[in-house]
Amino acid sequence: MKPERFVKVLDGIGFSPFMGIPCSVFKYLLNYVDDCTKVESYICSSEGEAMGLAAGFALSGKIPVVYMQNDGYGNAVNPLSSLQLLYKLPALLLISWRAEPGKEDAPQHFIMGKTILQLLDVFEIPYIILKNEIANLKNSVIKAKEYCKNNSVPFAFIIKKGYFEKYEKVTSLSANNLNKRIEYIKLLAKNINHNDILLGATGFSGRELYQTTKHKGKFYMMGSMGCLPSIGLGLAIENLNKRVFVIDGDGSLLMKTGTLSTIGHYLPRNLIHICFDNNSYESTGGQPTTADSTDFAKIALACGYKSSKNITKLKDFENLLLNLEKYKNPQFIYIKINSGSIEGLQRPKETPEEMRDSLKRFL
Repeated sequence: MKPERFVKVLDGIGFSPFMGIPCSVFKYLLNYVDDCTKVESYICSSEGEAMGLAAGFALSGKIPVVYMQNDGYGNAVNPLSSLQLLYKLPALLLISWRAEPGKEDAPQHFIMGKTILQLLDVFEIPYIILKNEIANLKNSVIKAKEYCKNNSVPFAFIIKKGYFEKYEKVTSLSANNLNKRIEYIKLLAKNINHNDILLGATGFSGRELYQTTKHKGKFYMMGSMGCLPSIGLGLAIENLNKRVFVIDGDGSLLMKTGTLSTIGHYLPRNLIHICFDNNSYESTGGQPTTADSTDFAKIALACGYKSSKNITKLKDFENLLLNLEKYKNPQFIYIKINSGSIEGLQRPKETPEEMRDSLKRFL
């Protein structure tokens, strides 16, 4: 399905504006939406936030479109139950079907891939699994519009991988002379102690960490976007003799920024929180985040972190690593980076259980 045709049908029948959290299944759709100035769209930090924003538009008389990965449906459950369904507010949900039964995918998608249709049934949200036919799309959109209008509650479209035709962005993130994340991760790996714990966030941060270091105390968090700092806090509390490095990204940190307050409240003296910011959801196609209007370093200090640093050069990062003991923890290290990763970057071959057991043995 051509993205422009998809948007034209939805908009023509009365669904707008667009909002949500990206998924690689929606890459070409979001490329078009980002390029098209006629399409009203909003970047959100979490699926739950997107549902709240959708409620505001619904109260204003619109029927908004909320896109999310099927994993993200878990973040949307609370507002769906206590906002959209409680107050009777319509919305069209575009839900990607990662790990569709019988299809290969990353392990973190298996549970939601198997259960997403059942979960929609539990919430009594009707859905249509879209077929790549213009007649199917038009009929489905008309049906969804009638249902939303008559019942004033959400309706969902389930969208499979490969549904959208390729559409490359006309606009792109401006190039800069900043270093890439992998250069910093390699430098970090050279300057750690043998008993340090290295935690990598879902997406490229965690994959690069796993691929570039043989350190036994590493852990790649698949899925659970935004939860890595919380894992780091728990590990730091229970392993006071080990430094815990949380390797985060701007999109992940935006999703659960409140964790900064929790860490600042409990003040783990062995936690170092690193945030790489390229202002994009890079692993889902490079869609922009709202990080360009957010000062993470100041937020961390305001939340109680004992120290906070802004880094833009590898040399400054190396000097910091060599002098970490001079700064009180928890400390926050904000690093502005250029987009781009290792060519052919692969997901770790280990299963989630193997990663769990490896870290537990190390601890």
